[in-house]
Amino acid sequence: MPGSSGAELELVRFQRRNRQFFIGTTVVILGITAIMGVTLVAMILKGHILQAYTIKRLALIWSPALFYLWALWTLRGIFGALARGGISFQPIITSALAKVGWALLLGALASLVMGPIQLSVLEHHVTGWFATFNVPVLTLGVVGLALIVLARMLRRAARIEAVLGDFV
Repeated sequence: MPGSSGAELELVRFQRRNRQFFIGTTVVILGITAIMGVTLVAMILKGHILQAYTIKRLALIWSPALFYLWALWTLRGIFGALARGGISFQPIITSALAKVGWALLLGALASLVMGPIQLSVLEHHVTGWFATFNVPVLTLGVVGLALIVLARMLRRAARIEAVLGDFV
């Protein structure tokens, strides 16, 4: 942009990068829900979905994943807000990071509680697409990366704010 200051260009890059992370997080969420949906459709087509054993099995296996999806959805919201609003984000970040923390804590607790229950309740090995698709590991990896990126963005935003503060 001709005539733009370095701070303005930095703000544009900051917003563009957040849009990219918003899209990336959306893709991950859609991928996880698509795999869950494919698993349900396959079970319905095989006639297994209405059996009590299958419903119990799905509830045990998927309960932690729902918390992890909540964490991803919250991160998606952070990136969307930062992409739209630029650097005026402090309340958004603190609130969202608390939600991500709670989602991860509850997901981990659900994993810890459901693991032994799954072993005692489910006699057969779990098979299928979703069972071999490790949502917690994927989610924690994405969240870890997102927190690293957020830390870098916060540092960048502080620099932008300092430069803009000199002009005000």
